Amino acid sequence: PNACALVQCPPEQPQAMVSLPTVVLVKVVVLMDLLAASLAAPLASMNTEAPPCADVDSVLIQFVIRVAPQCFRQCPQVCRPVAEFLELVTGHADSSVLEHTGCSFEQELQCFYGEPSCKAVLVIANSILDVPETAEELRLRCADLAGNQTTSTSTTSSTT
Repeated sequence: PNACALVQCPPEQPQAMVSLPTVVLVKVVVLMDLLAASLAAPLASMNTEAPPCADVDSVLIQFVIRVAPQCFRQCPQVCRPVAEFLELVTGHADSSVLEHTGCSFEQELQCFYGEPSCKAVLVIANSILDVPETAEELRLRCADLAGNQTTSTSTTSSTT
């Protein structure tokens, strides 16, 4: 006798039908993933080079590094200035603050202009801000800014 005939039994759940090609595809993907992981571990241990700007605690700089990682490998001294610029720009700092910050890092930023792999970073930065296009332009802007500061400081000092 059927027990369900005497009491209400829940209806049977339909079985999910998975096609054979789907099962094969899933197995292939899992195997490829395992293979990639097993190959990546030895390769990662062979690469002892630290990623660019690893000592700078900034999530934003990682996006810039992706544009030109070789630039940041060749010019690691630009990591901190770029991180500070990004923080200032996202904090909506005005142009005078950006100029003063740039000039405080003038020596470090010179590398951007001498390293061909940094051209992409300069092009992108110049599309957002008025960034000097050459090392000489950076030097002149900073000299002009320092001259204006000296003039305004001496004017203020002589009036007090």
